[in-house]
Amino acid sequence: MKNAYKAVVGLLVGGSCLLLAPLTGYCAEGLYFMADAGGNVTEDIKLEKFFGPVTPGSKVELDPGIRFGFTAGYDVCDWFGFEGNFGIYANHISAVTDSTRLNDCYFENAPFLVNAKLHLPYWYRFSPYIGAGVGGSASILSVDHMEINGVSLHGSDATVVFAWQALAGLRFRINKNMGVSVEYRYFAADSPSWTAEESFGVVSDEVKFGHVYTHSASVAFDWRF
Repeated sequence: MKNAYKAVVGLLVGGSCLLLAPLTGYCAEGLYFMADAGGNVTEDIKLEKFFGPVTPGSKVELDPGIRFGFTAGYDVCDWFGFEGNFGIYANHISAVTDSTRLNDCYFENAPFLVNAKLHLPYWYRFSPYIGAGVGGSASILSVDHMEINGVSLHGSDATVVFAWQALAGLRFRINKNMGVSVEYRYFAADSPSWTAEESFGVVSDEVKFGHVYTHSASVAFDWRF
């Protein structure tokens, strides 16, 4: 996955150089802020450990959830920019293999990423864009009560993992400063694990999920200076 991400970023940067070479006389810098909100669908996650070994093929199933995000960016020219992106993906855990009790169980990712973005100049009424980002994410497990094979879990914890994303969207220009967009994001995060502060009668004190893959669609509003 990391190699795939590097290839995407390489194509973005290389492509931007080719596109912008004949347009240097028209480049215009610009700071912008953007907020977005929408929904997400997170694929089933492999359950690798639950205070010890689990049944092979065990998985965590999640209901469709929400996404919120905030972005601060800077266009180095009319076609290309960089941005810092913060967000939240939140999902309710609907089922876990071999579980006998699930009460108010939630899984969240809070990514903090740096993106590179290629886009049509924003003076056009409609401006499609693509981008990719890399960074980290705080993976949060919050459980009122989860019981698997007689072992119970209560509480919440967070851990930071490597994460990346790819995105594409279409912006509609409202005026010279404002725009609204619809966008799709593919988000991926490495395997998170959490360690219990107290554990009794178990093989391990660790709960571990597999890699996380999330699809989201949202509506974004931006303000440009």
